[in-house]
Amino acid sequence: MTEIVYFNGAFLPADAAPLSLSDRGLTLGDGIFDTLLARDGAPVEAQAHESRFLRHAAVLGIPCPPVAFGVAIPALLSANGFTAGRHAIRTTLTRGPSARGLACPDKPEPTLIIRAAPAPEMAAPLSAIVSQTVRRNEGSPLSRIKSLNYGDNIMALREARERGAGEAVLLNNRGMACCGTASNLFVLLDGQWLTPPPEDGVLDGIMRSRFLNTGLVEEASVTQTMLEDTEAIGLSNSLAGLRPLSRLDEKTLDVQAVQKLAAALADSQ
Repeated sequence: MTEIVYFNGAFLPADAAPLSLSDRGLTLGDGIFDTLLARDGAPVEAQAHESRFLRHAAVLGIPCPPVAFGVAIPALLSANGFTAGRHAIRTTLTRGPSARGLACPDKPEPTLIIRAAPAPEMAAPLSAIVSQTVRRNEGSPLSRIKSLNYGDNIMALREARERGAGEAVLLNNRGMACCGTASNLFVLLDGQWLTPPPEDGVLDGIMRSRFLNTGLVEEASVTQTMLEDTEAIGLSNSLAGLRPLSRLDEKTLDVQAVQKLAAALADSQ
């Protein structure tokens, strides 16, 4: 079956979407994206994802064409026959095409693309390393939004795979633990779950907000010493939920504690 995509307000075959070679998302990474989970043809937390998407677009000053996630995404899923099971929805916004150089066009013509793809379950615990080659730049606004500049994350995950692990935990320039390569970080210390604050270079994750809003987790900076002393670590994103780490470098971690936290969130809804 031919993939159907949402492209600037129209549903088109993927190979017919007219993406310009001068699009700034392609040439400069000038844009943002969002990934959400759909179950049985319906997006999960669509309004929260859409609100965050618009906030992140405003950080870069990219005007977002009118789009309602709660309407466009179910229609896209239906057009692709994705009415049962789990699916990943990727929404990408760029500033659109422009002349060569960094200067933004006076009248940008943004590109908005939404795609859907099957999403397998991702519940198995992961082993991880603390990245030694990449640091999160907490001083950059890009560290707190889902921009198209994911080079550091890619390098950290490559390092993890080369060292025989499935994930990497990133530190920032001050040595504080802040996130996984595509996830928010949760650590358990003395019976209390903690997650780093945005000023440490942390994305405002949708699941992270849910944990904070229920009072199951507190916001606090996580030092390297705290990371070394933690009893358990979970990494969250909208597709995987809360995924436990079984090891961090040479330290064995409590997987069941993470599973209990995930269950507590489900019970609180």
